[in-house]
Amino acid sequence: MQLKLIVATIGFIFSSSLAAAKGPVAIIENIENAQSPLAFMDYVTEGQVIELGTNGRLVMGYLASCRRETISGGTITVGQQQSKVTKGQVLLEDVECDGGNAQLTGQQAAASAALAFRGTKKKVGLRKTDITVYGTSPVVLLRQANAEINIERTDQHSSPITIQVTGKHIDLADRHIELVKGGLYTIRAKTGQGLSFKVDKYALHGKIAIVSRLIEL
Repeated sequence: MQLKLIVATIGFIFSSSLAAAKGPVAIIENIENAQSPLAFMDYVTEGQVIELGTNGRLVMGYLASCRRETISGGTITVGQQQSKVTKGQVLLEDVECDGGNAQLTGQQAAASAALAFRGTKKKVGLRKTDITVYGTSPVVLLRQANAEINIERTDQHSSPITIQVTGKHIDLADRHIELVKGGLYTIRAKTGQGLSFKVDKYALHGKIAIVSRLIEL
């Protein structure tokens, strides 16, 4: 009996560790009147359960499948590509996104950290682009709050854009900042994280789906 208990405990710890190791599969774009502590721009993982109750409403974008869900009421079980919803209504929309590449590993971000601010003597190790965004006004999510970010075009000369971010995210559409369709850019936070990205030549203007224009630093 004691051996079975030990085995069961080890199995529980192992499965819990696997669940914790799973990366995010979707991001919250809007949540209202829900019986949940989740908030705007929170990531969710596969298997996570979200209670909306009777009057709750949630908009969520899947990072890999580029599926955007608007869900009213009920209970949501987060999947890998889309959600399972019980006692609720779901509106599904497929949008353009970078299929999960909006999130880089720490190693990848470090490889792109050569995207230095203007004024440094050289730039090394710069890949063409790490991700593509499909909106001209990206949403930037920071690992560290209250950082200054610098956006600079690399395929032709233009003045760099410097923004002081309050909190952990910023929507460039709220600042009326639009990048050029088809342009290649670098973005870097003063905390050190950086990457390169491309604005798709058919990118849309305004506050379109967050998964279509998400950049994480």
